Amino acid sequence: MDLSFWILAALFVPLFPLSWIFNRLVATLRAGSAQGLAVLVLPQLGIELLHLIPPALFYPALVRHGVMVMATASALLYAVRALSARELGVWTRLVLCSGLATVWLGWSVGAPMAVLRLMALGWGLPAAVALYLTGILVRRVGGAYVGLHGGLVAVMPRMTASLVLAVLALTVTPVFPAFFMLWKGLGSVPVAWMPFWLPLIFLWGWAAGRLFQDLLFGDYRGEPVADIGGVSAALIGLVFVASLALSLVGSGGAL
Repeated sequence: MDLSFWILAALFVPLFPLSWIFNRLVATLRAGSAQGLAVLVLPQLGIELLHLIPPALFYPALVRHGVMVMATASALLYAVRALSARELGVWTRLVLCSGLATVWLGWSVGAPMAVLRLMALGWGLPAAVALYLTGILVRRVGGAYVGLHGGLVAVMPRMTASLVLAVLALTVTPVFPAFFMLWKGLGSVPVAWMPFWLPLIFLWGWAAGRLFQDLLFGDYRGEPVADIGGVSAALIGLVFVASLALSLVGSGGAL
């Protein structure tokens, strides 16, 4: 029974090689709200499945270290793949899979379930926003290939600002929830693992930098297009503020 829960958990909190199923499942949904809802809900289902198996400390050290190796390899693999992605939806899913793999690292070192849930939320929420905005781009400009039309900020400043917030949150920038939850969840990881997951943060930052280069710079070369409304942009900002408050309160309560 434990094995079934493990497999399903590795599917919903994507861990290579089952992560490709998660990616395909999300990709089959319509770009926009449907994909955003999926990346919010599925990881939380995976966390609940983890809650049904014994805590990591009940397993032999060999099992825990094996999960840590798989999680680290999965996170690095998807972070490297994100460097070459130019379609915003694909980029978002790759970075999300890379980030969610760290939830398994947190589980391996015995992080509380509340922290694991908030870790998954810290990754899933900005990914959901990015995928929602991807759907808007697809409908308004015919695709979400960043750099295809040049600097989007010139014609869609509110859309671009919202995307920048989502990308910064998704790549563990300080002051965003994923940053606090990553350090909280991985605080007990042995120092010997530092050389493996510190470069991961560099890769996420590099992936964000490459995305911003195509998103923010250059001359816009497409047809005139309507920006998202000011209310929508404000709501997205409030979502990130609320998630930050939740992560700070939740991580404090899990101490």
